[in-house]
Order: sequence, then C-alpha cells, then structure tokens
Amino acid sequence: MRAASLFLAAACLLLSVSVYPATAATSMSSLQNKLDKLSQSIVQHKKELSNAKKKEQAAKALESELKEKVTVVQSQISVLKGQIAEVQNSIGLKEQEIAAKEQQITEKEAEIADQWGDFKQHMAAMQELRDGGSVAMLSAVNDLYELLTFNEVMQDISIKDTEILDNMKNAKEALESDKLTLESQRSELQSKKADLDAQNSQMRAKQNELNSSVAAAQMSAAEAQQAQKDAQAAIESDEMNYEAVKKQIQKMIAAAAASKPTLSFTGFICPLKSYSRISSEYGWRKNPVTGVNKLHAGTDFAAPGGTPIYAAASGYVQVAGWSSGGYGNYVIIYHGKMSDGNQYSTLYGHMRSVATSAGKYVQQGEVIGYVGSTGNSTGNHLHLEVWKGGSKANAVNPRGYIPMK
Repeated sequence: MRAASLFLAAACLLLSVSVYPATAATSMSSLQNKLDKLSQSIVQHKKELSNAKKKEQAAKALESELKEKVTVVQSQISVLKGQIAEVQNSIGLKEQEIAAKEQQITEKEAEIADQWGDFKQHMAAMQELRDGGSVAMLSAVNDLYELLTFNEVMQDISIKDTEILDNMKNAKEALESDKLTLESQRSELQSKKADLDAQNSQMRAKQNELNSSVAAAQMSAAEAQQAQKDAQAAIESDEMNYEAVKKQIQKMIAAAAASKPTLSFTGFICPLKSYSRISSEYGWRKNPVTGVNKLHAGTDFAAPGGTPIYAAASGYVQVAGWSSGGYGNYVIIYHGKMSDGNQYSTLYGHMRSVATSAGKYVQQGEVIGYVGSTGNSTGNHLHLEVWKGGSKANAVNPRGYIPMK
C-alpha cells in the first residue's frame, strides 16, 4: 500500500501542473480519498479477522475446558450409579432378611398356637382331675408318696407348659425385634439411596447444562469461523478495489506525463519552530513497535502533541491523509528541483491531524499539520523523511538538508 502512495505522489506531481491542474488535483484528491477509505476498510476488516480468530480460539479453549468438566461429571455419575446399585442390592438383601424374619415369626406364632392348644388341654385335664377325680385319684394310689408324686408331676407339667409358652413368646418377641432392626436398616438404606438418587439427578442436570454450554461454544466457534471467512472476503474485495484505484492512478500518470513542469527551490527550513530533542536519528535500528531491525528512513523530532508542523519548502501536496503502512496521519510534499539539480520530496508522519489537502500548493513555512502519535508510534513526535529523487527508495539522512540542533 505504501507503493500505492508513491504512485499517488507521482501522479500528483504530474497532474497538479498539467494543462488542467485544478481538475487533475480534484480527481487525484478523489482517488486519494478512495485509497484512504479502502486502506481504513482493510485495516478494519483485518482487525475483525484477528478478533474472529481470537474468538474462535477462545471458543475452542472453552469447549475443551467444558468437555473436561463433562468427563469429570460423567465419572461422578458412574460412581454414583455404582453406589446406587450397591445400596439397591443391600436393600434387596434386607428385604429378603425381613421376609425370612416374617416367615420365622409366622412359624413361631403357629408353634405358640399349637403349644397353647396343648397347654389348654393339659390345664383342662388337670382341672378335671382336681374338680371331679379326687376320689378316683385317691383310690388309684397305694400310699401318700404316690399321691404326692402324682401331684408334683401335675405341677411340673403345668410349669413346663408355661415355660415353653414363655420361651416361644420371648422367641417371637426377639424375632419381631430383629425384624424392626432390619426394617430400620432398610429405611436407612432407602434414605441413603434417595440421597444418592438426588445427587445423581443433580449430576445429570449439571451434565445437561455442560453439554448445552459445549454446544454453545461450538456454535460460537462456528460463527467465528464464518466471521473470518466474511472478513477475509471483505479484505480481498477491498484489496481488489485498491488495486483498481491504483491502476486508475497509473493511467492518469501516463496521460499527464507529457505535461510535467519544472519546480525549483533553494533549500529547506526546520518543519518545527521548537522541539525538545531528536528522539531517533536516521539509520538502522530495532523498531520500537514491531521489534524488527530495519532502516529508520527519517529523523524523529520529539515535541508536545499539537505543535504546528510547517512545510520545509514550497511545493505541491502529493498525499494528505491516513497511511495503513504505519505513518498514521501523514503528508508528502513534492518540491521539485533544488539548486543541486536533484528533485526532492519530504514526508511528515504521525500527525495528530492534517491541515492541508492533496493537490494543494503550499508555501515554505505554511502550516500543514500538527504533531501527534498516530500510526506505529510510541509517543508524540514528528517523523520527517527527505527523498532525494522524489521517491522513498532514495530517502537520505535529513541532517544533511534540514537545519536542526
């Protein structure tokens, strides 16, 4: 794009002094405006492209992070499923134990019922002996010992039956106590399972939420990819139009080449009436913005922002506007031939604002802009270049031409 500026500079030189200088200057100014707008559009679309790439990277990083979380949640769900299955199995075993206890209780109740029937028969028989069989019992025994023994046996039978019934009742109560204990344990297991089910539901909900976030991140990445395609297409379209405008300029140069006049001047003045220091000399250096070693093709004058910048010599303004090549707001003036027989141009970069326009003839010392820090700049200063031969390829050290301290 800087090469296009050189085309524009040459065109202004030729057209501004052709047979129809006003029309040519207006046409050249219009073309410059187109180039400026296209340059700014390209810069904007490149920013959009860069932002879209960053957005895609961020979306993919988020997607990766979310997928890791999904994996963790799935692992937790798997553990919970195992715990739930284990508790469910324990509940099943407890229910089997309870059923067994209930069966034992039923059997024990049947035994008690049978024993109770025997007991009632024994009691009825003894009662019958006591009530109606005393005479028969006395006539059946031979002596007092047999009588006492018989009575003792009857008492033993009664005691034994009572003991058996008591034991059965105690056994039944023990079984019922065991059943209550098992039911309590089953309740605890059921409560534990309910808690695990709740945790599982929460994990499932979290998994669904994460899966939704993963889908959203994937969509964001897809949108960013589409934005990159759109930005790239816009850049290619702008660059195509930029080249088309350059070709228009080349045609104008060719058409006006025959009408080139001769401008002359005797020397330069310093473009700043005051400045604090020379912050960077002409020569090879590491670029403070890009960090790349390259030729610094001019001299940097450190000065407060807004300081007026004056034309170093009279001439035609070839370029006045924004540069996509790092100069920010800048101006190029063609001065024609100096007394040494060489043609010269000067470039003024990083202006806060431009105070002239392409195609205009300016007098030496006329204000053309104001010191700033636009473009690739780290602070307020004027970047001044002197082109011997009228092109940047022949940039020379300004110290040999511009008065400076």
